[in-house]
Formats: sequence, C-alpha cells, structure tokens
Amino acid sequence: MRYMAESSAAFADLGTFLPLMLGLVVVAGMDPVGLLYGFGLFALLTAAVYRRPIPVQPMKAVAAMGIAGLISADVLVATALLMGIILIGLSQTGSIGWLKRMIPKTVLHGMRLALAVNLLMVTIDLGEPQWLGVMALLGALLLLQLTRLSSISCVLIVAVGWVVFSNQNTVTWSYTGWNWPQWIWPQWSDFQISVRDAVLPQLALTLTNALILTAVIAKDYFPDDSGRITEQRLALTSGVANFLLAPLGAMPMCHGAGGLAAHRALGSTTGLSIAVFGLFCLFLAGVFGASSYAILASIPSEVLVTLVIYAAWVLADPSAIMKAKPSCQILIFLMVPVAMAFGLVASLVFGVLAEKLRIRLLQINRN
Repeated sequence: MRYMAESSAAFADLGTFLPLMLGLVVVAGMDPVGLLYGFGLFALLTAAVYRRPIPVQPMKAVAAMGIAGLISADVLVATALLMGIILIGLSQTGSIGWLKRMIPKTVLHGMRLALAVNLLMVTIDLGEPQWLGVMALLGALLLLQLTRLSSISCVLIVAVGWVVFSNQNTVTWSYTGWNWPQWIWPQWSDFQISVRDAVLPQLALTLTNALILTAVIAKDYFPDDSGRITEQRLALTSGVANFLLAPLGAMPMCHGAGGLAAHRALGSTTGLSIAVFGLFCLFLAGVFGASSYAILASIPSEVLVTLVIYAAWVLADPSAIMKAKPSCQILIFLMVPVAMAFGLVASLVFGVLAEKLRIRLLQINRN
C-alpha cells in the first residue's frame, strides 16, 4: 500500500503544473517535448537527491510573463540558463540561510497562508468548471482519506473526474517512434531581455517560496532531514537542473512549498512520488511527442480545481493559525492582502517589520 500511496500522490500538484505548462505551449510557443523532458529529468534528480516529496514546479513569475505574451520561448530558455547560474552561485554562500534566520515563525505562518490564497487564485485561470462537480470530487477526496483507499485517492479522483467530465473524443493517441528534445540556444538579445524583464522578479519569488519556505515546511514534515533539505541544497539542485536542461527546451523550474504540501497531503513521504511524476513526463514526451499536449489538456478543470483547493487547505494549516496568539493571528491575516496587492516579497518584508513592531510593543507594555 505504501507504493500505491506514493504513486497516487505523484499527481497531487497537477493543478499548478498543467495550466502553466499548457499556457506556455499555446501562447509562448514552447515545445511540449522539451518542457516535459525538463520536468521529467529534474524530477528524477530531485527524487534521487532528497528521497522526499520535494516537488518540481514551473517558475511562476516568468511562466506568467510567457503566458501573457510578454516574453518569448527563447527568452524563457535564456532565463532558465541565467537563473541556473545565479542559484548555483547563491548555493555556495550563506546569504540564503542568513535571510531565513531573519524571518520569525509568525511571519512564516503568514507566508504559508498568503501562498495558500495565491494557490486558490490559480483556480480563476482553470477554465469554468462545474462547481457542483468540484464539490463532489472534493468531498470524495476528503472521504477517501478516512478509508483504506486513501493511498490511491488522488489517482481515483483524477481517473473518475476524467471519465465523468472530460470529452475523451478530442484526445488523439498516436505513436510515431520515440521523440527526443531539440537543442536550443538563445540569442544574445534574448539574454538581454531576460535580465531586463524576467530575472529579478522571478529571483525574489524563488528565494522566498522555492527555497526558504520549502525548506521550512520540509523541516516541519521531516525533522530528521533538516540538515539535508536546506536552502543551499535546494538552490544547488534547482540551479544545476536549470542550467543543464534549458538547452533541451526546458522552461525555468524550481522547487515549491505548495507542491510539497500537496504531495504530503495525499500521503507521500518519500521521493518515489516525485520519481513517478518524472517518469510520467518522460513517457508522455517520448511516446506521444507533440500530441502529449492534447492528452494533458484533456484533464478536466474540475479535477485541477479540486486538487488545488485541497493543497491550499493543507498548506495554510488553519489549526496551527488558530493556536497562535491573537496578536500573531492579526499579523498573519494582514500579510494576505499585502501579498495579493504587492506580491509575496512585499508581504514578507511587511511581516518581518510588523513582527518586530509587535514584539517591541509587547515589551513596552510589560515594562
């Protein structure tokens, strides 16, 4: 049953992976074969290094720019190369650890809640699902956690949702021989555009979500591995993967706190779920090539929305927030609108400053 649970949880993060991946193929013109090879190989590397469900995800800021038509496919590849170099450099310094030590625990709760709300906002871009169907799938997913079928709950939800809500007649299943990614190297102008428009916004989000917050949540889930799953190692694996896989057509990739919560929520405790996800991506790319896009696009929005909502709930961890002091709860909730209006980095800065002020006021009151 352990292997079944891990294999089922491999698809826990589809709600954030699929919309960004499909949007980049349609709008930015990225090759689905290169994209899937990138995610597949990065996932296998991650599973081997950490042996925990540390996820692989698209870098959301640059993915959003690509879907909005602000940067091209070649600029995305250039960004992956540059982010790879930067992350490798950061992994060899103590700067990330120093930044983490500056963040109080209350602020991290606020960041988790803000990230959970960000995850819920993703559902806006997942089409127009039948909300009655979403409620039914979500209820079934919750009930399955109380049964012996909890280990395969995610696979069951994806399978049932696909059969009930998808139009299977639109999917083309064709095999024309094994497909390989094509070598891509951006022009100098692509690197210039990347530095000007993409790298800095993405770097700020990567430092907070993909590195610091992922390491913190991993420590909560797997305290015995706190010395192995660190910000420096997460930066190194992300950097190496981006630098080596970008020329194959991979997009900028990273780890992610939301994905970790999603995999853990559905029962994954080892790297097997990530390895299964990686093999799934390589299988789709190699066997179906360009038609893999149509196969992934056939997964109905009802399924994706259900997975996103469940992952957001687990990430927010409402029980932990309810146990916090009232003054801490106020700070935690105030970080959410700041994140919605100005982004996660601004919310982080606000939270740190507000927490220092809160502690100072408590000290004054005691005196």
